[in-house]
Amino acid sequence: MATPRRSRLAGAISHPIRAGRVVGSWYRNDPDRLAVVVSQLLPAGLARRAAPVLDLAPLRRIAPATAALVGLRAGRADSVAARCAELTETGRVGARVRTAVVLAAAERPREAAALMTGLDGKPHVEIAKAKLDYRAGRIGDAVERLRAIGQAGGDDAARLLARYEGELAALAPVVTHPPAEHQFVPEPSRILHLVTNALPYISAGYTMRTHRFATAQRALGLDPHVVTSWGWPALQGFVAAPAEERIDGVEYHRLLPDGRIPAAADVRHVRAVSDATALARRLRPVLLHAASDHRNGAVALAVRDRTGLPVVYEVRGFLEETWLARLGPGDESAAGSQRYELARARETSVMRSADAVVTLSGTMRAEVVARGVPAERIVLAPNAVDSRLLTAQPDGAGFRRAYGIPDRAIVVGSVSTLNSYEGFGTLLAAGALLRDAGAPVHVLLVGDGPDRAVLRAEATALGLTGNVTLPGRVPHDQALAAHAALDIFVVPRTDARVTRLVTPLKPVEAMALGRPVVASQLPALAELIGDGPAGATDVAGLLVPPDDPAALAKAIAELRDDPALRQRLGAAGREAVSTSRTWDRIAEIHLELYTRLGALGSPG
Repeated sequence: MATPRRSRLAGAISHPIRAGRVVGSWYRNDPDRLAVVVSQLLPAGLARRAAPVLDLAPLRRIAPATAALVGLRAGRADSVAARCAELTETGRVGARVRTAVVLAAAERPREAAALMTGLDGKPHVEIAKAKLDYRAGRIGDAVERLRAIGQAGGDDAARLLARYEGELAALAPVVTHPPAEHQFVPEPSRILHLVTNALPYISAGYTMRTHRFATAQRALGLDPHVVTSWGWPALQGFVAAPAEERIDGVEYHRLLPDGRIPAAADVRHVRAVSDATALARRLRPVLLHAASDHRNGAVALAVRDRTGLPVVYEVRGFLEETWLARLGPGDESAAGSQRYELARARETSVMRSADAVVTLSGTMRAEVVARGVPAERIVLAPNAVDSRLLTAQPDGAGFRRAYGIPDRAIVVGSVSTLNSYEGFGTLLAAGALLRDAGAPVHVLLVGDGPDRAVLRAEATALGLTGNVTLPGRVPHDQALAAHAALDIFVVPRTDARVTRLVTPLKPVEAMALGRPVVASQLPALAELIGDGPAGATDVAGLLVPPDDPAALAKAIAELRDDPALRQRLGAAGREAVSTSRTWDRIAEIHLELYTRLGALGSPG
């Protein structure tokens, strides 16, 4: 169900006014991030062709940041380092500043900071340093720096100051008020889900959980409606998105921007609350069910203040931990930064203020309890699958043929977003060790993300090009075939707080299809696949130390050479899923919760 990039262009043509407002807001509010977004939208094949041209000396001099980003998109991992070294040697201050702010927007904070080292305190340099402070989570420092510049910074500094002050205001702990009296008679069984993003514009674990959960609720006789965050997906470039759309019987609503698009997060929050309240009064649900992060929860709580509707807050992850993990290892200052602490405090305030909290695993439940939420207000509803998946027979062999993977190859890998904390570099290193040991495997990594080009470059450097397939994101109807093409599903996540806490959805789908799992020894993953000997009936895979290619290679080799063990582990995983991890069961858990909160009549 992924929407191709060309639909953004088609939407711009068919909705020119909205497209102009969106592009204008990108340019006014965050031009540095706009450069990054454009480079990410550039197809990898085109980037590979463009990178050598942009690497010519005259073009490097005119647009060093563009050359670095396109080189990175093309899989040339050294492009950023090379451009930074060249700029530092030549001493071109303007180019260094422009490149630094773009690299900070691309979440390359260390290279950005190195470029700014030793530069003087002229207004344009101080504005750039404020941007780096902001990207590194030091929002208050950025605000103070911009205030110190004063009028010397001109309109650019004034706009940035307003934006950063708005960000601080939007990260303040949520303050709730006594709920208003019901202003309408609710429609029986109607639930309004507030989420960040949704199908069909993004097909990922988050959006699939929303959709499968909603369709399972419909099957139980509920009437679920889904509303996405304010401005989405128009602000991401999908300007032709309709305000309402029905997908598999589920009504999706979008709070599309009308008029000038505000830059400040606190102003956007006010708009979101106003539009969501109007939607709630029109739909008249019996309950609001918001999914993380805190921005959705805060909107739901504000709507509760105005309508009296109860709020369930579903903790699917921890935004501040994901942000840290994306920055990668070695940036210890970010862990104690103001952004991290404020986001954590706001998330906690939403959890405490909701009428009930739902979360995905025992590890996440323990974290929510540690933040002060009473255990009796927390319900466990893990990631799950459609029960039909347990008997599905997707065409894995056809998927292999389509991508030129030999029929007899032992295929290992994943279907996932290619982020740095997923640890797929460790999998490639393990693949090289297996090749050298005479036990080769074929690595298949299906999906897109910021690390796809890096992984392609690593595969080339390891001499694995013929044994690695990176097809990018595939249509939703091919995702199950991609799962079935794998003999072994691998989850080599790095050791970070977010990976220790949060359980991903994709391994559950692999288990439902009977695929054995090899995963990093992290609490969330151990809880998912079982932590015990491979022969135990409730263990669906093998656990290995994170960030350890040799240990990962050893586990893969054990499964590679033992088809019976692969079958036993796969059968155990399928049994575990069928017992407690189907969306039908998850919908029943929520039905019980909604009834307990008084939103529905007594069961039966």
